[in-house]
Amino acid sequence: MRRRVGGDGGHVDRLLAAARTCWGDTPGGAGCVVAETYDEDLRVVVRTLTVARAVCGLLSARLAVLTTPDWMPLARAYGAVQDLRPEESPVALVTSRADRAVPRELPVVHVHGTGTLKAYAIFPDQGTCSFQDELPARVGAFFERHVWPHRELIRPSAERVAWRAKSGYQVRTDTERRQLRHHGCARLGLDADRPTIAVFGHAPGRDTELFDATAEFAAADESANWLFLDPVPDPVPAAGRPRVRCVRGSLSTTMLWSMTDVGVAFGDSDLPGFGIPVIQAGWSEGGACGATHVPASPSEHRGLLREAIARHAKGETVLGPEQRERARLWSWLRRCGADVPSQLLPHWEQGDDYARALAVNLRHVEPGGDPLYGAVRRLWERREPMLTRLDLHDPAALAALAAVGSVR
Repeated sequence: MRRRVGGDGGHVDRLLAAARTCWGDTPGGAGCVVAETYDEDLRVVVRTLTVARAVCGLLSARLAVLTTPDWMPLARAYGAVQDLRPEESPVALVTSRADRAVPRELPVVHVHGTGTLKAYAIFPDQGTCSFQDELPARVGAFFERHVWPHRELIRPSAERVAWRAKSGYQVRTDTERRQLRHHGCARLGLDADRPTIAVFGHAPGRDTELFDATAEFAAADESANWLFLDPVPDPVPAAGRPRVRCVRGSLSTTMLWSMTDVGVAFGDSDLPGFGIPVIQAGWSEGGACGATHVPASPSEHRGLLREAIARHAKGETVLGPEQRERARLWSWLRRCGADVPSQLLPHWEQGDDYARALAVNLRHVEPGGDPLYGAVRRLWERREPMLTRLDLHDPAALAALAAVGSVR
């Protein structure tokens, strides 16, 4: 959805009026929180401004915004100013981007898409690496301290999240999976008796070294089938390579999961949670949570590919004994535990109705009592790497998860 706030539309006027009523006067203070958002998606812009306002309240700081002219009416309705005062030093940056150019000399909060509200954070005293280099290790350490030790308590909720995540996968038995696998391989002209490696999630211009290593390995490999699902020009020409296919959007989730024996992912993947090992070749916030195999170099990546294919040929798997549960717990954390329900924001999936739903929410909510403020305070005071919907330090909060049975 791309919806700018501009023009004379009635929904725009209602949204701006509701935002001004909800957020009131411009926050004051000695420093300023900078909200940076140049996105075209209203949902991203609003999330960035909302988190920035919560940080302003915590730090008693003003709100300054870096954005396009199209979004300035909305930013001003949230109490922001466009220009920084020379005497004011930024005390935090809230941004919708998380690339290597993000500064590290002040706290950085990266507002993430999907769900109701997700955000990751890095603080200056946590090292000098870039945001992208530092965050996975911080998330992994948080996972090891606050999620993995409590897996028994979290498991029922994690099973529900996994049940929802597999909604597009309609296979119920191993027999059905084998039948679909043979049908899919026959449809693509592949040998169903060979392992099938699915490569997915690659974005042009990112993780090029490992993606090129994957394509080169596939071009030379004679022992496995290869499915490339990336929206880029064919990385491996199929001519003369009968075991390589580029299948952009031509396979359903059910067919793809039934055919895949090993995944090569360039982002988050649910596959390990359903028994399919994944080599994590691209960046992911949860890359250090232990659910996937993460190569540190092209040579290590090629070694993992060789091992995965060889093990599968012997009827074995490279999926570690804990990886399935770690994958489900990470899926729970990113989809549920780190998704803060807030009356200040509609759910991402409101889509084209987002502006209207947001205006309704802002007319009826009391910002100070919203769960977002408690989540931001926990993140800031404890220097945690992500917002959380419940206090994972609190045994009582975790015990409440176990009170609800899992879905079967």
